Amino acid sequence: MTCAQSAPADGEFFRDRTVVVTGGASGIGRAVVEALLGARARVAVFDLRPDALSGLARQHGERLRVGAVDVADRPALEDAMAAVADAWGGISHLVNSAGIIGRRAPLAALDEADLERVLATNLKSVFYAGSAFVRMGAGLDARSIVNMSSIAARTGGMAGNMAYAASKGAVATLTIAMAKELAPDIRVNALAPGIIDTPMQLDSIGDPAAVAALSGIVPLRRLGTAAEVAGAAIWLLSPAAAYITGTILDVAGGR
Repeated sequence: MTCAQSAPADGEFFRDRTVVVTGGASGIGRAVVEALLGARARVAVFDLRPDALSGLARQHGERLRVGAVDVADRPALEDAMAAVADAWGGISHLVNSAGIIGRRAPLAALDEADLERVLATNLKSVFYAGSAFVRMGAGLDARSIVNMSSIAARTGGMAGNMAYAASKGAVATLTIAMAKELAPDIRVNALAPGIIDTPMQLDSIGDPAAVAALSGIVPLRRLGTAAEVAGAAIWLLSPAAAYITGTILDVAGGR
C-alpha cells in the first residue's frame, strides 16, 4: 500500500500522529512544532534550552512532550525516542531541526573541537535520530522525515562559517541516500533555508541591523520567517508530497 493510498484526507492527516522534532524549542524548529500542534499532531520536542522547553510545556497540553536531550549523544537520543514510541504507539514522522552555526573562524583558525561540535549536532544527530526512527514505527503508514539542510550547502555560507556549510552539505547528501534506502516505506526530504529571521541568525552575526541588511542579497528583498520554513516542512511531511522523496527544497527567497 502506498503512502498516498493509505493516508486520510489532508485536513485530518496529522491528527493523533506522533512527530519528533529535534531542536524544537526555538526558531524554525519551534515554528514546526506549533504548526504540527495546530494540525492536532502529538509532538515530542528534544532540545537543550530548558527555559524554552518549559515555556512550550506550559503553553500546550497533553499533545506535547518535551525533553532536555543532547541530540549528539546517541544513547540519550535513542532512549528519548523509545520513551515517546512506547507512550504514543510508535513514531510516524521525524523533523531533524537541531543545529548550531558554531564559532565563526577562518580555515587556518578552525579548532578541531569546534568542528566536531558542529558536525555532531548538525550531522551525526541526523544519523542517530534516523536510525532510531526506522526501528520505532512498525505497522505505521505514510511515514516521513524532513531534515534541515541550508542554502549554505550550495553557496558555502558566510565567511567564517565553513564548518556549518560543510555539515549542511553532508545533510543534503545524507538525505538523498536515506531516501533511496528507506523507500518505499519512508519518504525522506530536506529543506534548505536561506537567510531566516531567527534567534540563531542574530546570535551568529550579533547585530540586528547587519541581519536586516542581508535582505539586500535576497532576490525577494526580505528575510524569510520561521513560519514560512515550517509551512514547507509540514507540506513535505504530508500526503500532498506523497510522490516526493530525496528532494532538497530551497526556502531561500530566490538565492
